[in-house]
Amino acid sequence: MGLSEKEAKAQGIPYRLFKIPMGAVMRATTFSETRGFLKALVEVDGDRILGFIGFGVGVGEVLSSVQIAMTAGLSYTVLRDAVLTHPTLVEGLIPLFSSVASAHNVRDARLTRASVMR
Repeated sequence: MGLSEKEAKAQGIPYRLFKIPMGAVMRATTFSETRGFLKALVEVDGDRILGFIGFGVGVGEVLSSVQIAMTAGLSYTVLRDAVLTHPTLVEGLIPLFSSVASAHNVRDARLTRASVMR
């Protein structure tokens, strides 16, 4: 939902990538279904969620929460800092958005903006 990594790269949009395996989601481990991942793209110069994808048991439930946050223009930190019901798959958003993000397209986007400003 939203931008994929491929689309962000093609459009030169810088982003931070948050990604965790489903094994990091407590509810997935209680189901013994730890195959898959949660992944989110967040803007570099702000905290808005640009895209989300997940693969694994019950990811549709998680997707709905992220979709509401994206529609409302909420910061990813709202989901990270929320007290979410336990045990649920949605609480997997806390370790996802608490993980260390890797930056992508940042240098290229800044170089492009700098050349436009000249």
